[in-house]
Amino acid sequence: MDILFTVAAMSLAVMLSVFVCLRKSGAPGVFFFGFGCFLALLSVTGVLAGGILPARPVAMLAVLTMPASCLMIFFGMGAFLGRSSPRMPVIAAHITVFACVTALLEGSGAEIASAEIGAAAACCLLAATGATLFLHWPRHGAIAPYLLFCFATVFAAALLNGTALAVMLSSEKELGDASGLRAQNLLDAGLLAMPFVFLGIILMLHGWMIAGLRKLVAHDDLTGAYSRRTFLERAETLHSLMVTLGQPMAFLLLDIDRFKQINDLHGHAGGDRALSHFTRVVENCLAGRGIIGRLGGEEFGVAVRIGGRLEVAELAETICREIRSTPAVLENGTTIALTVSIGITLAERNRSLSDIMVEADSALYEAKATGRDRFCMADSFPGPASASARALAGAAAQLRQAAEGTSHLGSLSETG
Repeated sequence: MDILFTVAAMSLAVMLSVFVCLRKSGAPGVFFFGFGCFLALLSVTGVLAGGILPARPVAMLAVLTMPASCLMIFFGMGAFLGRSSPRMPVIAAHITVFACVTALLEGSGAEIASAEIGAAAACCLLAATGATLFLHWPRHGAIAPYLLFCFATVFAAALLNGTALAVMLSSEKELGDASGLRAQNLLDAGLLAMPFVFLGIILMLHGWMIAGLRKLVAHDDLTGAYSRRTFLERAETLHSLMVTLGQPMAFLLLDIDRFKQINDLHGHAGGDRALSHFTRVVENCLAGRGIIGRLGGEEFGVAVRIGGRLEVAELAETICREIRSTPAVLENGTTIALTVSIGITLAERNRSLSDIMVEADSALYEAKATGRDRFCMADSFPGPASASARALAGAAAQLRQAAEGTSHLGSLSETG
């Protein structure tokens, strides 16, 4: 048995160093988990030192530190799941009260009673930890297999301590008989299970970090929209699904009008605020019907499940109206008026996503050339526009505006 406790002590020592390193990761609950691992290490070390040190102080150490370790696990799980975390005085008060009760029982010679209280406390705290994880299972920010392993190890340790408690309560004999030996073996098994519990916790935190990295890669850090790569992957998946189901889908290419002028007038900080505001407004208009990604600069893509031409036209008109009527507000109170031009393509079975995006790009240039702050469908003008055709269309539109006295500053080829 000593070899098992030696391996457990070595495992807990290694895991304690892992928790120390994880403190710099910003993972929630790491302090509590690390403190709990330290207390579990003390408990295992106390059992190993039982042959050298006096038996009663060693037994008291094990009875005290094991439930205290479970208490730290409970607090750490609450912090990980976003629940309120107690302050150090509250933690110290919990441990002090339990230590006083244990000392009184040990002083009265009630060895079985102190062991029963320790097993009961460990069982209840571990069961509460598992229940908290089950009831507040994080849908995002974690990896399910790692959470499941952590959940299983916590409940297994709780079951071992609960079984040991049941054996002790069902026997009226001392710990030296067969029932007492079974109870002691179960208590030892519960203690030996702690390295597996902390391994599950480390995997859970590891999954949290992986999920955070995935989110960082998948989203644009400025606007919160999908990154270009992730958006194209998800749009391709949505397109394939809609083709398989025989349902319509639309691709919208959005470009903020005259964004360079916004940067020139308000600086890049103002431009960043405008991009973030623009993304929020478009997401509100989508209302969960589609996805939005930042393709580059002030250009965004939207893939949406739609009922047909009329519905996608209504959506595009809503986006244009909301962007127009909801200016971005800077920290100093300055407002930035925004408008957007949108190119739209309805997906069909015989076209790939890249073809759809090319047609949406042509429609976007048509919307720019005909005055901006509007949308245009790819099949509403004859044929895809070439680069020269786009330039000519833009020049013609600005010449018409100049003739009407409404020309904007900028070169004739500018369609931003």
